[in-house]
Amino acid sequence: MSEESTTPATVLARVLAPLVNNNEPEAQVIEIQGAVGAHVEPGDVVCTLETSKSTVDVEIEVAGYLGPFAVALDDRIMAGDLLVEVLDRPPTEDEAAAAAAPSGAAPRLTKKAEAKANELGVDLAALPTDRILTERDIAAFAPQSGVTEELPASVAARAGERSVVLFGAGGLARSLIEVIHRAGELEVLCVLDDAADSGDVLGVPIIGGRGLLEQLHDAGVPYGVNAVGGIGRMRSRIDVFEVLESAGLGSTTIIDPSAVISPSAVLEPGVHVMPGAVVWSLATVGANTLLNTNVVVSHDCVIGPNVHLAPGAVLAGETTVGEGTLVGMGVTTRVGARIGSGAIVGNGVVVNDDVPDGTIVPSGTVWPPSDRQPSRLSGRS
Repeated sequence: MSEESTTPATVLARVLAPLVNNNEPEAQVIEIQGAVGAHVEPGDVVCTLETSKSTVDVEIEVAGYLGPFAVALDDRIMAGDLLVEVLDRPPTEDEAAAAAAPSGAAPRLTKKAEAKANELGVDLAALPTDRILTERDIAAFAPQSGVTEELPASVAARAGERSVVLFGAGGLARSLIEVIHRAGELEVLCVLDDAADSGDVLGVPIIGGRGLLEQLHDAGVPYGVNAVGGIGRMRSRIDVFEVLESAGLGSTTIIDPSAVISPSAVLEPGVHVMPGAVVWSLATVGANTLLNTNVVVSHDCVIGPNVHLAPGAVLAGETTVGEGTLVGMGVTTRVGARIGSGAIVGNGVVVNDDVPDGTIVPSGTVWPPSDRQPSRLSGRS
């Protein structure tokens, strides 16, 4: 056997997934251009990654030979994940066979989630592998420490029939607080967030995490408001809705006074309608759906549950949107278009035909594409 085949190959570089979008650390592998053992030079593209808002070609920075890929086509990966190694020689068949399995076989965590898991002593082997896990996910799997969160007496004393608790302390929480204040029918009592147990959101105190939900319910708080938008991962918004329901808190529609809602339209529990939005004749909007600023839902549209229509999306009459789908900013659709469940339609897309379930449509494009097949999500729920 030759010296080349008996001496282990030297790793010259590890090609990692870049952060494609600052607000969306997860991306999908939509193309793999290289082949195991192929010679590569600096600047060669080995794969293409895509989020809901952008696409990037990943280039090689050193000359060498590609080892086995650590990802497969359609994988959902995180920034910093290994894509492929560059070796000083082509790998042997044995080396290729012994390579690590593609991502997805073990739990995948954001860096903050991994740190939180270590801090809380979470057993990584017990975590689900069907999705990217965040800090909030880790908090849900954390073992009970014996220390129970206590509802502040001052908060309990102010609870009443107009009170709501917001779950989530980010930008959507700020927007919802202002909408609720403008509408004047409800009062935001407090904010909960598993990743931030102190501070405030526009003057509303953050008092702890999900461990306080049942205590708030027992104190007389009737409603829980989902303040997690789910950009890049709609499952997180669905999870929060289910947590609020399991704590016994009711869902209520929140509608900005500037929104226009047809008398014949139907809004199911937990729908949030932001400033300038329009929902017109005989349209139906499913539970836990967010209609963001200046969204237009035209006549006879059917919007499923757990959907986020981002600012400026315009749906023509009789458009259908499936469950758990994100429709980006400025998207427009033709009359009668169907956007499937679990899809992501990027910002500014023009939808001229039906979008299949689980499809990512890149931002700034026209659907259907003319130059390549649809990009399909892998393992989306």
